[in-house]
Amino acid sequence: MMAPQVSTGRIQQQVAAIASGFLGDWLEPRGNGLAVPMSVFAGDTELQVEKPEPEAPGRTLCLSIHGLMELESVWDFPSRPGHHYGSHLAEQLGDASALKLRFNTGRPIYRNGQELAALLESLVSNWPVPVQRLILIGHSMGGLLIRSACHYGMVNNHAWITRSPDCVYIGSPYDGSWLAVGAHRAAGWLNRRSRDYLRVIGEVIDLRSQGIRNLSRGDVLEPGVEPQPLLPEARHYVVSGLLLRGQQHPVNLLFGDALVQQASAEGAGQSGWQLAGCANFPGVDHIGLAHHASVCQQLEDWLV
Repeated sequence: MMAPQVSTGRIQQQVAAIASGFLGDWLEPRGNGLAVPMSVFAGDTELQVEKPEPEAPGRTLCLSIHGLMELESVWDFPSRPGHHYGSHLAEQLGDASALKLRFNTGRPIYRNGQELAALLESLVSNWPVPVQRLILIGHSMGGLLIRSACHYGMVNNHAWITRSPDCVYIGSPYDGSWLAVGAHRAAGWLNRRSRDYLRVIGEVIDLRSQGIRNLSRGDVLEPGVEPQPLLPEARHYVVSGLLLRGQQHPVNLLFGDALVQQASAEGAGQSGWQLAGCANFPGVDHIGLAHHASVCQQLEDWLV
């Protein structure tokens, strides 16, 4: 049996996703082609937000937003390419369009949030049929991006905010990711060492992008802006995972879904959170949360 072929284009896209995640804020101002531009896809087709022409436009838009160093393909069920939470919800709802976002995950989250807010305003206002409902699903950093976009949409009085969007945050580190926090502390400690080779290692770690740095505290707004409550016009849902099935297992308490602890995903350190739904899935790791049957069923129960 021949081994499955991986297209050169897909490899290039994955390399670009990793590069943009680690150095995207450095690559973008230099016009480097590895700096992934923000774009919207319906299936494999990129849409022009000023004049979107999907094959069958629905009155509900379901936009899925990937996380750090990921591609939009992270949402696809391994056994069913092209099938993902958005497409499943669109099938169940009817009169709905499943869309995916691709973006440069190395940029500061607030800058991506500002761009996403403007993109949604253009997409909704130019959609071929009137948009009645908006569902935003974010994995990891993608969830932080949704929260950022909601803030800037409100600040700029965007019309899409009035659609009372459903916002789903899947494995999003609202109080920071333990791994990003560890990298931040390790770099600081190494940079203070007297040994040259240790400082070099610290400087290499410090090359990480602003997007990665934002994950250490869950920063979604520009520097100097006080943390804001969840958008009151929206309904907010949280999904978290755990590495092992035993809820109280020490590994789960320490590492959560491998990258995000449950308390951080649920915004335990945030003030004034009012969630429409919250679900935890022991035994489902961070990446698995993006394409798991149990999570899919939970989203259907909440949103259909």
